Amino acid sequence: MCLRRNSQNLAATPSSQQGSMLVIALFVIIVLALLGLTMTRLLSSTSETIIHEVLGQRAINAARSGIECAVAAELGAGCSNPVYKELTGVTGLENCSYSVVETPPKTITDGGETFTYLTFTGTGQCTAGKINVTRFVYVDAML
Repeated sequence: MCLRRNSQNLAATPSSQQGSMLVIALFVIIVLALLGLTMTRLLSSTSETIIHEVLGQRAINAARSGIECAVAAELGAGCSNPVYKELTGVTGLENCSYSVVETPPKTITDGGETFTYLTFTGTGQCTAGKINVTRFVYVDAML
């Protein structure tokens, strides 16, 4: 048995490949553009998330400082502005404020002893540009 070889050249000629490099280049450009767009959106959303987390933590700290001030005022330790304050001069809490609401005290008697039960609600608010973040802190105290 004898095998015949095909005498035709199976390699593509340059004239049959015209334009294929252009298609490949366009495909690569489109894929890289989509990848770049995706990375830009990802980085943008990540930085926005970080801004909200930082402002949220600052708002919590503002609310806590307001509650500490209100508790100090209730215990007679003295505190200026225990109800509302803009924290403009406080490093790390610029553009932040707090407001504190104290519910009327309740008297509780247990085993012949009388206690005063207080509830404080602190609201901390921080602003950076168009972003406004508010956090709430609740504290119960028994004297």
